[in-house]
Amino acid sequence: MNMMKKLLSIIFFLGCISVNAQRVQHPYAARINRILERLPAGNQEQLDSCMMQIGSLGAAGLTEMALMLHAPGKGDNTRLQLALSGYAAYISTASREEMRKTAMLAWSKALTVTKQAENKIFLIDQLQLFGDKRVVPVLKQYLLQPRFCDPAVRVLIHIGGSEPLIAMEAALEKVQSDTCEICLIKALGDLRYLAAESAIIKRTQSDNPVLRRTALFALANIVGGDSGPVLEAAAEKAGYGYDITGATAAYLLYVANLGHQWPTTPAMTAATNLLKRCKGDSLEHVRIAALKIVADVLDYDATNTLMIAADSKDHKYSAAALVFAARIMNAANAEAWIQKAERVDAGKRAAIIAMLANSKQRAAISLFTKALKDNDPQVRMAAIQAAGQLQSIEMLSPLLVAMKTADTSTAKAIGDVLLTIRSSEVPGHIAVAMQHAPSFMQVILLQVLAQKQAVGQERLIRLLLNSPDPAVVQAAKSTLSAIGL
Repeated sequence: MNMMKKLLSIIFFLGCISVNAQRVQHPYAARINRILERLPAGNQEQLDSCMMQIGSLGAAGLTEMALMLHAPGKGDNTRLQLALSGYAAYISTASREEMRKTAMLAWSKALTVTKQAENKIFLIDQLQLFGDKRVVPVLKQYLLQPRFCDPAVRVLIHIGGSEPLIAMEAALEKVQSDTCEICLIKALGDLRYLAAESAIIKRTQSDNPVLRRTALFALANIVGGDSGPVLEAAAEKAGYGYDITGATAAYLLYVANLGHQWPTTPAMTAATNLLKRCKGDSLEHVRIAALKIVADVLDYDATNTLMIAADSKDHKYSAAALVFAARIMNAANAEAWIQKAERVDAGKRAAIIAMLANSKQRAAISLFTKALKDNDPQVRMAAIQAAGQLQSIEMLSPLLVAMKTADTSTAKAIGDVLLTIRSSEVPGHIAVAMQHAPSFMQVILLQVLAQKQAVGQERLIRLLLNSPDPAVVQAAKSTLSAIGL
């Protein structure tokens, strides 16, 4: 009997120790569960209350909360993740510095303790919202681990400053995984960290084409003094065409970025060399990219270069020159292009007219007006479209004159343009012009008046009810009906 009592006492004692140990191990569990039961919050007041309660847990309570995340397939983390990510966003505002400091301590402890990769990644991701340079030492170890390198790098990029850059550069010297190398090199390139240039140049000789490609583009962004020859050699080896490492695209990016630095002579030299070397239809896109670099570097002074390029027999290259010219158009450049339009063949004249119209050069209206009488239909059509783009009331009378001798499709195009010109003078000009116009033109102009609701032109519209052409009479009646008369 005494033995039985002793045995029961031991069992009771061990049970108390177990219960007490559980309480010590999870002292905040009850408070955390009560908070989770209130999420998602129904309104902002409830949300603020929940966030303040989470903050009151302190570093130890937040650590315990983070460690409550279940392993995949072992439980539902929805509310817990909602609470943690919500709190991370809540403390990200400038006025909550102390709460952020506490949270960083808690997250750092939880990352050290938790063993589940998915939960580690979740916690690292949240540091993008509130982490600062104080978490850099904690994240350094993850830069060398393929599973965690990407989320850790994203946090460091978000933090910014010298500490993350130094940490990533140091990790690049130690890393053994291609996955981590690619992630680190891309980040250092995107951040244009010049100190990493030599380490990245070494990776351009890697057997891994993805790593080589990442290194080439990183160097293109860094634009260091030693990067140019490396990138040029890679592009030349690829024949300035496509290869799996994107060497040509990387070199073009490098030259474009070089053009933003002073002096611009190295960029101009490189771009000009590309224009000379890249011949043939297969390298057309490279020539166009090089021409764009020249135009961007020279800016308003690129007009002569672009005029020469516009004369090219390569239609896409010529068209690209006009697109680049439109971006740097001003009054002086417009006059030069107007003069050039007088000297080129019909196809290029039409293209120049379209370019001048797209860049809204009203100084070219005289050119457009003259082009309405051009022998080439392509030029005439470009001039008609230009009148619409410029909303040119000056071209109203010339358009109506051109309409009298135009074919049906051209006359309809002029009618469409007349519809787009927003001026109170348009209906009156149309109503007068249609009195002595060919029948097909009268029908088109009546339709224009109907759509413009030209009530003030009733008298002139009614005159056409006496036309010998039934189509004109019917169009006049329809117009009167459309304008409510």
